[in-house]
Amino acid sequence: MPSARRPPSPEAAALRAAAEGSRGQLRDQARRQARRIRSGAADEPTEADVTRMAEDITAAARARLDAATPPGAGPAADAGPAADAGPATDAEPRAARREAAMLMAATAREAGALLLKAWRSRPGEAAGRRRWRR
Repeated sequence: MPSARRPPSPEAAALRAAAEGSRGQLRDQARRQARRIRSGAADEPTEADVTRMAEDITAAARARLDAATPPGAGPAADAGPAADAGPATDAEPRAARREAAMLMAATAREAGALLLKAWRSRPGEAAGRRRWRR
């Protein structure tokens, strides 16, 4: 029996694929930076440095997502009254944009938490904390 669900529009499918790719790159880059921080190869960053790192990684991932977004499917396509006057089929790309934005925001929070956790678990930091507890 054929499925009653129709395939996603090409714009929505392209946006979802771009969001997944950008999300994967964001996670990979955050993991690499976390390894560098834990290993001490990141030249003793401060907590503010680590927060900026997370923001920079996230901004780069969002820029890659914007670059990979098909024309007319980006956030600028939502601006203005013409976006609300579109046909009902226009709802799918808008939903895909919202979904991509939420996905990127959640991944950015995860990346920030991962980097801060790595910063707090550096070898020198752990030894210093143990000393104070005794």
